[in-house]
Amino acid sequence: MTGIENEKLPTVEQVEQIIRDWGRYSIDEFAQMFSLTREVVEATVAYIRELKRVNDAQAIPVMACYRNDSLESIVRCAGSKHGYL
Repeated sequence: MTGIENEKLPTVEQVEQIIRDWGRYSIDEFAQMFSLTREVVEATVAYIRELKRVNDAQAIPVMACYRNDSLESIVRCAGSKHGYL
């Protein structure tokens, strides 16, 4: 995801809300709600769509929430809390 390197990124909690409320709000509404750019929310949704559902919660590694402050790591951490990897 290029073009968002210097943009404000969502928090893990905001990504969790996008996961929970997807379909209730548009990308623009999420962007406005979280004071993020449309491009950041679009990139967040793109990463969410790459997550895979895990049936066994113990299959999620502890390191899923190791954060390096990249959008991908934020989304991976939020996803792990909802059974995605």
